[in-house]
Amino acid sequence: MFISWYLIDIRNLKRSLRESFGKPPQKQDYAIGSIESYHVYRSASVDILERVDALTWNDLDMDKVFRRINACQSSVGEEYLYSCLHEPQFNLEKLELREKFISRMSEQPETCFKIRMRLARLGKVNFNGLAELIYGVDKKALEPTDIYSVLAIMPILCAGLLFINILVGIVSVVAALTLNTVINLKNRRKIESSFTAVQYFLAMLFCCEKIKKIAGIQDEQHIARLCESFRVFKPLMRRSAENITASSNETGMLKEFSRAWFLSDIRNYNKIIGAIVKNKEQFHDLYKRLGEIDLAISVLSFRESLNFWCNPDFRDESRIDFKEIYHPLLSAPVMNDGFIYKNSIITGSNASGKSTFIKTLAVNGILAQSIFTCTAQVYAARPALVMTSMALRDDISEGESYFITEIKSLKRILDKIKEVYCVCYIDEILRGTNTTERIAASASILEYISGLDCLCLAASHDIELAEMLDGLVDNYHFREEIADRGMIFDYKIKNGVANTRNAIKLLRYMGFENAIVEKAENLADK
Repeated sequence: MFISWYLIDIRNLKRSLRESFGKPPQKQDYAIGSIESYHVYRSASVDILERVDALTWNDLDMDKVFRRINACQSSVGEEYLYSCLHEPQFNLEKLELREKFISRMSEQPETCFKIRMRLARLGKVNFNGLAELIYGVDKKALEPTDIYSVLAIMPILCAGLLFINILVGIVSVVAALTLNTVINLKNRRKIESSFTAVQYFLAMLFCCEKIKKIAGIQDEQHIARLCESFRVFKPLMRRSAENITASSNETGMLKEFSRAWFLSDIRNYNKIIGAIVKNKEQFHDLYKRLGEIDLAISVLSFRESLNFWCNPDFRDESRIDFKEIYHPLLSAPVMNDGFIYKNSIITGSNASGKSTFIKTLAVNGILAQSIFTCTAQVYAARPALVMTSMALRDDISEGESYFITEIKSLKRILDKIKEVYCVCYIDEILRGTNTTERIAASASILEYISGLDCLCLAASHDIELAEMLDGLVDNYHFREEIADRGMIFDYKIKNGVANTRNAIKLLRYMGFENAIVEKAENLADK
């Protein structure tokens, strides 16, 4: 009966994997909190200059973009993918190596499927604790480790007293077993949170062993490096795996007592933690290589789900060229063609597409340097850190107004530009203050940025700002057309400054009273 259900489970898994590949991921309601753990620990431990910051990530709804891409089958894969999207690569060799493996999987679909099966069998465990082992394993061992080995043999040594004095022997054995039981219970509580990580790590080893046996991929660098790191930990797969994984199962009363009396769980836990402490780099590399493999196949599935895509073309020139570019989250996107070769202001009416356009460029900039994939026919740019100032709000907890929050956001961009080449996107610059000061301050900031090594695109309703900086920046705009059935937007970028306004017209189309609309029109004409 068990074998029958097992075969059914495998058959269902195979069907599910084949049907889901190349389609937008269906399950997108999972919590990000568990998936971001590797990124959080890595951010706290490793200072990386070219990292997408939290404001930019939130401005661009990158959690949603991640969900759209994430077809990973393991926790390692999706944690690693989430981290990679935060860390755009300036080392193009790493991107080329990633692309090489993706291409190899594309050329060998059955091999790719076999790897996906192995990764799916590994599966996903929320809050699995691996990131904590990678960056804090030194604190995980139960010290002193040798004492538990001594305590484990004490019941056996005490049993020897039975041949000398039965009463003393019985008392000694009972005392030793009781002591070990208490020690086991006390320490099990300390390490309970780490048991999940140890169990998942052992499952990773079994997964790696299966992957390395798949024919035809041993020459791939990621697979070769995976095998090197796996070889270090392979001895742990035998008795340690059996003991640790059995600890959470029903194994019979006598066996459970035996595990407590001889401190089996604690000793095997310390053995595994000790091996990780001794081989930290190999442990982290094992995680990254397995994550890289899962990431690559997820990216391949993402590409298959798109109408079209392209690999980015990286250049030294500070400009962005694009053809039929679109946002990956839109089901019916409008494509745009063009090039941005100097700082620019994009003007246009409300709801005309300014914000969506700059988000499209920004998201594709991140995808280009992380998964080497752009939702466009052509995307060419200089490698850059993407920074944004868009979806801001009052910070009530800090007692800060919208304007204070906004100028802090802009200041962080100005500081970062001095450290690394950036492409920055600003939506409605300094909207939190009055018109006169907004235009003056915005002009000053954009003029200052024009003297730095960066590329800046700012969307604004202020036509006066665009006219004031004409010649120093390029001007583009989006506009609408008025038809019998209402206001029509084509969402196509155009050269020059916008010459239409629609805020008052929108009041009319939304059914506001004629008196309100007419009064507004009269005031605007003055």
